[in-house]
Amino acid sequence: DTNLYRARSGKSTMALLPFSSSGSFLVILYLGCIALAQGFVIMSSSSSSSPHPTATSSSSSVALHASVPKQQEEQQQQQQQQQTASQKRKADAKAKSPYTSPEQLAALDSLLQGSDDADFDARHIYGYKNDQHEPSMLQIITATRILDSQKEQQQDESSAASIAELERQAQDFRQQHGPTVNLQSVIQQQAATLTMALAAEFKRASPSKGIMAADINITAGEQTGRYAQAGANIISVLTEPRWFLGSFDDLTQARLATADQVSSTSLSTSSSQQRPAILCKEFVVNEYMIAQAAAKGADTCLLIVAVLPQHVLTKLIQYARSLDMEPLVEVHALEELDVALAAGAKVIGVNNRNLHTFQMDLANSERIADEMTRRGLKFEQPDDDYTLCALSGMSTASDVDRYRQAGLQMCLIGESLMRSPKPEEAIKGLCLNAQDYQQQSSSGTSSACGAYTAGCKIVKVCGITNPEDALLACQAGVNLIGVIFAEKSKRKVSPQQASAVVAAVRDFGEREQRHEFDLAATTAMTNDDKAAAAAPLQHLIAGSQQLVQGATTRRPLVVGVFQNQSPEFIAQMVQECGLDMVQLHGKEGFAAANPRSCGGVPALRVVDITIDAETGKAADNAVEQLMEQLTNDPIAILLDTAIKGQATGGGTSTTFDWGIAQAVQNAGLPVLVAGGLTPSNIGECVMDTRPFGVDVAGGVEQGPGLKDHDKVKQFVQTARQAAMDASQGF
Repeated sequence: DTNLYRARSGKSTMALLPFSSSGSFLVILYLGCIALAQGFVIMSSSSSSSPHPTATSSSSSVALHASVPKQQEEQQQQQQQQQTASQKRKADAKAKSPYTSPEQLAALDSLLQGSDDADFDARHIYGYKNDQHEPSMLQIITATRILDSQKEQQQDESSAASIAELERQAQDFRQQHGPTVNLQSVIQQQAATLTMALAAEFKRASPSKGIMAADINITAGEQTGRYAQAGANIISVLTEPRWFLGSFDDLTQARLATADQVSSTSLSTSSSQQRPAILCKEFVVNEYMIAQAAAKGADTCLLIVAVLPQHVLTKLIQYARSLDMEPLVEVHALEELDVALAAGAKVIGVNNRNLHTFQMDLANSERIADEMTRRGLKFEQPDDDYTLCALSGMSTASDVDRYRQAGLQMCLIGESLMRSPKPEEAIKGLCLNAQDYQQQSSSGTSSACGAYTAGCKIVKVCGITNPEDALLACQAGVNLIGVIFAEKSKRKVSPQQASAVVAAVRDFGEREQRHEFDLAATTAMTNDDKAAAAAPLQHLIAGSQQLVQGATTRRPLVVGVFQNQSPEFIAQMVQECGLDMVQLHGKEGFAAANPRSCGGVPALRVVDITIDAETGKAADNAVEQLMEQLTNDPIAILLDTAIKGQATGGGTSTTFDWGIAQAVQNAGLPVLVAGGLTPSNIGECVMDTRPFGVDVAGGVEQGPGLKDHDKVKQFVQTARQAAMDASQGF
């Protein structure tokens, strides 16, 4: 059987089990254990059905048991709504393929034609010979591109070029616009100057994240010209039309625009600069698609090992080289590395994202590098046989330096550059040259960074007043617990209450002292520190990273919330109650968020986004106003709602325009979002905005200062699931 994916039998798994008498007994025993476990769950739920642990119940056991199904039903409805939304997004993405599932499976099977040993050539293919396999999004897109390409080649000769005609067009293009640029040579030339080569990507959209360009009207030529001007050595262009809204015209625009940009720069500076190599990023499955790319000006193309049997990959590498194109061969798993090496790959790109499951792991590139080193395969020096590249998940200078230390020579970065309103400054902020990075690290200064795209990392539950609610929030998986000292708050706690909450949180995290932040790495502690004071954005990015590292779900931190209160009072509460952090929620200004004014601990600075009471919209210049206010005093920024004409200071239970948060993050600043969040809308907020963090108080309460435990659990669960869903995509 040489099928990649066998036809589904329609039989249940249970029906296929070879039962013996002992096997039947084991199955019955297994089912009995499940039933018993479910009984324990119901009993446990019944005994803890009170939404608040301190509450007492005089209800009869009958009434108690009757309430359990109702609570379970509500939770199931919320979970179903969440799953339905996630499934709808996936279904919408899959629906873009005009082909049926059998047609897609047959298309994938067609890749094994010509194989002398199908089992060997397809040994790394996800779902190979699995009767129950459900094609991944990657495989659906690949199958669609196979069928699209077949249609193109089957068209009337008057409207479709043959492969020979495409090869002739490629030669004509090169004669008119210059020869190809060798991908490996470009990367190795940068390595010789201790510079990480950058593949800057033009990508209009993705299956899961929709439109991602900061300017939806920008052309491929305009965006890639800006990349080239900023020093990108490779320009990656998505040409897939259905899910990524790309085209081969984008590729040609990029080729011509970047060459013109480099020529203009060379003339103005009297220097000789090589144009960037143009990478056609497609789901290439045949020689025809490579010829199309060459005819439109590509210097290289992407070959994804995950969807190509080894004999096909070998053929495509050889064909690309026959057109003077050194391909970028993408791997994710070690088994795929075996296939790439056997097929003759020289430039190997390691995708940190598993394109079948969409799981991201930034350590994946390092694992592949370690494996190549273990095998004695050289890739770190400019003249080595192999060149290793990191693909997906990078957006900062520290990301680039991480892979530089591992010996990789190229990073591909797309989304954060596409979302950034200033991609030139974002590229400069990557510190591609090792010396630039060392200078930045020692001085504390940096250029602007790319858009923040890492998604929701921090979940904070505020307004906690007792240890029971604190413990429940910790068990639910929050990062931060907020206790409020503001005089006018209906959730205000006494020092004794706050101390009890801190004790409960520390006990949960198995720690005896407050968390110690590395303040020297994030905060200018003296007014003379002009270098750090000049880079508030970089400071806040570093502070956000420290917050993620310090406030883990295993060891949550306690934040004291203050409003227009004296530094002396704040310091007293920090020391007396053992607070890990503070949060300033009044009109104190940014300077008041310096640790010197907060008892020696870092502070979150709340910024109220004023919205119109009728339209719910913020001012057009809200983002610019916020960015101009930034200082290096707070550790991070939290955006909350203020209603125009009303008092500020949070607690409005009103959401603001989440587009403001997204725009701020596109400018490179990670932010936490508060204001009107509930279990029912947190999924939408995290999916649409992908904020650095979220903060909830009234949205998970049964009354002022008393949390509804079911709502807290649902809020955290929904936020975490939405964060996972939002991270899924190409």
